Amino acid sequence: MTSWRPALNAILLGTLLTSAVSAQDRPLVSGGITDKPFIHATGGGTRIGGYMETHFRWEREAGFSEELTFEAKRFNLFTYAPISDRLRMVAELEFEEGGEEIVIEAALMDFELHPAATFRMGILLAPLGRFNLAHDSPANELTDRPLMSTDLIGTALSEVGMGFHGAFYPTKDARVSYEIYAVNGYDDGVLLGDADGTRIPAGKANQEDNNRRPSWVGRIGASPTPTTEIGLSLHTGPINDWEIEGLKVDERQDLTIWLIDAQGSWFGFNAEAEFAGASIDAPSTQPLLASSQSGYYAQLSRPFGSGLISAIPTSSFTAVARLGNVDFDTDTDGDHQT
Repeated sequence: MTSWRPALNAILLGTLLTSAVSAQDRPLVSGGITDKPFIHATGGGTRIGGYMETHFRWEREAGFSEELTFEAKRFNLFTYAPISDRLRMVAELEFEEGGEEIVIEAALMDFELHPAATFRMGILLAPLGRFNLAHDSPANELTDRPLMSTDLIGTALSEVGMGFHGAFYPTKDARVSYEIYAVNGYDDGVLLGDADGTRIPAGKANQEDNNRRPSWVGRIGASPTPTTEIGLSLHTGPINDWEIEGLKVDERQDLTIWLIDAQGSWFGFNAEAEFAGASIDAPSTQPLLASSQSGYYAQLSRPFGSGLISAIPTSSFTAVARLGNVDFDTDTDGDHQT
């Protein structure tokens, strides 16, 4: 199925303009949970920030007018508390669709053990690709998230868990970063939670582990220059409860998602892309459930017209295009969206 969705998006947001800096001074993920303008502002103590976005949308799908409306899409609040030189707490609360859905996207504590190792616990943004870590609209050129992120992974994917993150610096400009966490993972909603069949996002929001076995999620990012990074992510673990008090009641079913992400800037153009594949242990007795899915998106943007609005000297416009695809069953034809 192919959809065409032009949208005019009005966003009230705060931005922070930074020049290229050394690897040690760059945030772990640009636009991520700990890279917000209010965090970098002068002054100490607890800080509060946020953003909101309101859309005017005209949406057509398969030749039919689906939507012509204003939409109060999101209202997000952030808090940041540097408790000590080593201990800090961060939280993000999101109100969607005028308050129809209220979600704690992140509520985490960081304790720095070493410049290359920080312990993190709480409700975490899973490091499953760069976009899930930096999905907020002010950090991106488009407010609509890629199909792959929403329909394959379930962005924003937040999970309860704990683990470590940090970075190493081979040279002044180069950096290798990592995040690895034990989390509750997805549950069997992946296979049973959606009438359309296997849908991974239907198994998220697993606030209490349903099978007493943690899943693992991690990402390694290699950044040879300040504007270039390649990342490799993996999320793996069981989704069903196959054992009760030592008695086997079902076959264990695992879900593994791998993802490659890349971003870079050349000759004034900014490019980013992600490609993901998923392997699901679907029961052989239910052939309509998919055991393999995949998706991708690629985006190219070019800023222009810097300073054309004289009242805002740092302003600019951006031309941007994105192509995305999700294949909900790679073993059959037809069950995909572009």
